[in-house]
Amino acid sequence: MKFARSTRKTLLIAVAAWSACARFPVNPPLERWEPSQPMLAGRTGLSDDTLIVLAFSGGGTRAAAFAYGVLEELRDTQVEMGGRSRRLLDEVRIVSGVSGGSFVAAYYGLYGDRIFQDFQQRFLRRNVQRDLILALLNPANWVRLLSPLFSRSEIAAEYYDQRIFDGATFADLARGPGVDVVINATDMVRGSRFSFSQPQLDFLCADLGPIHISRAVAASSAVPGPLTPVILRSYAGTCGFEPPAWIEQTLVDREGSRRRLRRAEVLRSYLDPAQEYVYLLDGGISDNLGVRFSFEGAVEEGGLHQILQRAGLANVRQILLIVVNAETEPELARREGGPISIGLLALIRTVTGIQTRSTNFETIELVRSSFKEWARELSERRGTPLEFRLVDLYFDEIPDPAERVYLRNLPTSLSLDDEAVDRLRTAGRQLLRNSPVFRDALAQMAKPSR
Repeated sequence: MKFARSTRKTLLIAVAAWSACARFPVNPPLERWEPSQPMLAGRTGLSDDTLIVLAFSGGGTRAAAFAYGVLEELRDTQVEMGGRSRRLLDEVRIVSGVSGGSFVAAYYGLYGDRIFQDFQQRFLRRNVQRDLILALLNPANWVRLLSPLFSRSEIAAEYYDQRIFDGATFADLARGPGVDVVINATDMVRGSRFSFSQPQLDFLCADLGPIHISRAVAASSAVPGPLTPVILRSYAGTCGFEPPAWIEQTLVDREGSRRRLRRAEVLRSYLDPAQEYVYLLDGGISDNLGVRFSFEGAVEEGGLHQILQRAGLANVRQILLIVVNAETEPELARREGGPISIGLLALIRTVTGIQTRSTNFETIELVRSSFKEWARELSERRGTPLEFRLVDLYFDEIPDPAERVYLRNLPTSLSLDDEAVDRLRTAGRQLLRNSPVFRDALAQMAKPSR
């Protein structure tokens, strides 16, 4: 009995020590703040005529495979620009991702064309969901999860780090092909979008470079319930950060844009040293399409002209925003001669889908109308036309009714069979190729610059 008590005591001490050591990786502080390089300034050798932005929605592997097909089509689309033939993919300047779409955005931003060599095997055709469940069932991880500073999302981040992103950090991303990558999550305390970018982390006096890509993707895809918030440490007030002047101006003059005021209030709240941590969840909660960063960026800067001016694109003739929207609309089962049969899971999925589709629609229309108005104002200001074109790719545009129903009923999970992956890739390629707005954009690119 004495031996048994001694063994049990030793085990409890070991468990306590192990759980005490288990904690979320603490992101490092920014030693000394310096103004960040503006977005769009990283990739050289591109045409000054057209600005191309890609936005990949949430939706698990379904969204990732759909976005991957769009990348394949852009790779295979040749355009004449600047007197030479180029792949349209090489003209992309920004890729934004949310949840499932963040895997594709991050991988392409890190490795460029390598995505076409091994991403399917490493992610699209891998049963990631099963692997994560097995990791959670591993008794070794049970002990780690006893620590209040370690969570299920940290297990997911470790898995992504080892199996998909090879330990890459945002510093590695900066050394990649040069495309700007925006990984979007949701700040669960403030209820607002949080993007992994140095200008965003400047408010926390936190250094983006050493943060692992896997943690950003884990935050972006941390579905509440199955997964837990990813935590960032704030060092606000320790690095000499000077907030943009527009924040204080907006807070003083509260009669202007309500959107700008709301954004100023959110950003100012990060400057409070008492708020030591930021809790991040699935980016789809605040923006399932990954496009609000562009709209909110324009709101912060005071308009489109300021963004283009800072990026050296003041004379751009066309802005092409391609939104890859993998939202679903499940078909409810019907009984012969009776009402619709709705189970609990179907009800939850349907209500969530309604909310997502409604928010997506409003977001798309907001971005479309705002950017068109900003483009019109800028055209008048500079005396030369600027066209804004939004290509909205979603399953409702698929001509074949059977294929449309099949894709709209695919689950939001991190596991799909090979047939589903291939049909999603094909849908992405065909929808982009057949888009009238996309064809108009290609025709504009073929016109000589004035």
